[in-house]
Amino acid sequence: MGDKFDMGGAHISGSAIGHRATVNNYGGAPDALLAALVERRSDLLGDAPADRRDDVRARLDEIEAQLRSRRPDKEVVRSGWQRIAGIVGVLSEPVMEVTKLIAKFLA
Repeated sequence: MGDKFDMGGAHISGSAIGHRATVNNYGGAPDALLAALVERRSDLLGDAPADRRDDVRARLDEIEAQLRSRRPDKEVVRSGWQRIAGIVGVLSEPVMEVTKLIAKFLA
């Protein structure tokens, strides 16, 4: 009951899982998150204090690289985003928008 299976990138067809199976995808696609990060990147950098922009830029690069990889490391994405939100501020509009997508991705 406590087992977890990573089915990312899997293709299941026919009777591999039976005829009465229900597939639920509760995790958000990394594509939507990546698109939002790319779109809001300049806003996030603009909202960051000047002396911390390099750190935000490095974290964004790290998160985007993970999202482009075959199997993104959710811990890297989560911790990188927490750092960005802490620097930019959680009330920043771009931070709030991306945080919702991060939550879906991590679910």
